[in-house]
Amino acid sequence: MISISGLPIDSAAKSVLLEKLNLANERLLNRDSLLWGKAAENEVLNRLGWIDLPEKSTQLLPKFDAIAALRRKNSIDRIVLCGMGGSSLAPEVIAASNLESELPLIILDSTDPADLLPILESDLSRTLFIFASKSGSTVETNSHRALFHAELIKQKLEIRNHLLVITDPNSALEIWAKEHAVQVLNGFADVGGRFSALSAFGLAPAAICGIDVSILLDEAHDIALELAKPSNPAVFLALAIYQNGATFISLPDTPLSQWIEQLIAESTGKEGKGLLPVIESKRSKNSDVIRIVFAPSSGENQKNEVYLSTSLGGQFIFWEWTTALLCYLIEVNPFDQPNVTLAKERANSVLADKQRSVMKIPDNQLPTLLKDFVLKTNPIGYLGILAFLPKSYDKQINELTGELRDKFDFPITFGWGPRYLHSTGQFHKGGVPTGSFLILTHDVEEDLEIPGQSYTFAQLQKAQAMGDLAALIESKLNVLYLTLTKDLTLNKINQSLREVF
Repeated sequence: MISISGLPIDSAAKSVLLEKLNLANERLLNRDSLLWGKAAENEVLNRLGWIDLPEKSTQLLPKFDAIAALRRKNSIDRIVLCGMGGSSLAPEVIAASNLESELPLIILDSTDPADLLPILESDLSRTLFIFASKSGSTVETNSHRALFHAELIKQKLEIRNHLLVITDPNSALEIWAKEHAVQVLNGFADVGGRFSALSAFGLAPAAICGIDVSILLDEAHDIALELAKPSNPAVFLALAIYQNGATFISLPDTPLSQWIEQLIAESTGKEGKGLLPVIESKRSKNSDVIRIVFAPSSGENQKNEVYLSTSLGGQFIFWEWTTALLCYLIEVNPFDQPNVTLAKERANSVLADKQRSVMKIPDNQLPTLLKDFVLKTNPIGYLGILAFLPKSYDKQINELTGELRDKFDFPITFGWGPRYLHSTGQFHKGGVPTGSFLILTHDVEEDLEIPGQSYTFAQLQKAQAMGDLAALIESKLNVLYLTLTKDLTLNKINQSLREVF
């Protein structure tokens, strides 16, 4: 079952667009490749396999069980998933759910040596690394693969007992895996990365940890039957969001929201259009923005709150369906990401040119720089903090975002780099052009070589930050780039904000 209610839903049920969107819903159900226009047809033809995943992915369950059994036989008690975007966010949500699990799942989507070293220096004899990349060419995942594969060889451990690859058929990663006798799980080629929650990319890591993912498929199947009907909850929510007219939608601070953020931002954020989810621990200051509440209505409905309650498997298929319909309404192709490559190209240029230095900011200039940066933020826009930092900065980052949210009325978003490049990064550069961005990097204390490459992890991380800096500047957006040092700390930034605001 799925329940959805709230004043925006009541309004959508009376909309003059309801009949039009019901027809689009039927076309989506029938996998109409022209639903998002003729220009998108060729890509769409190979991107609608997610619709059938609740049934199609049941064929994968025996494979998952076999790998989990082998994991137990080999006394593996730690699973590390190396993946970005759609290859890591859904497994992270499933692992954080209340489904019973035998092992925790460690997500590695960082290029910071401080995040990699603790894993590298731990007991690899009891570790299974999963390298997940649809394209097989994801630079972060391939760098992780090179690092941990080399270390396993160095420690003379049996490679096939400690590595698993999840990728599309015939990708470069699959070719590498076959050459090294590494087991491969193939994704479905007609399912895009951010719509892959109910495929091998989303389900396999959780299943290998001992979670019964068949539950998720059953839940998704039940909700898919509801979505096949006219005037269903996805139709109502897509209409409600569209009619609201805001650039933003407010989501509660949960792991599920991180997945929804990527799905909506990267699918809708292009051609100067789109919708940006803002993850907040409390109600948005902007009462005009729709806020999703993952609970049934208590009867006291706030003006723009939507109350949504369903199972986790149901959430996956529901949000994918809603996003596809929302993209129909705003007339964009949900399956491409035209602006993602710009940051990649600029990062590659930085690596090739060995230009990795950024001018350090004198302490006495920081308050002025911060004031100028914030005052240039579009009053109807948002401020994004983009942190190329190790996860140990989490508490300090929360303090910084909290400070900004308390002081200003515009939305504050946050993304770990390079993780956000595979998520909200598409919207930042291709969506509604009202963002201001504070990019944070740091001086790395201990670096790590990437086997087979001429650059290190710290150099890759810095190049990714500088590459996105260049891409955002090319997009004529307001950006401030700061490198943290022993003198320029997050506490110093907080202090400076208090001084000038």
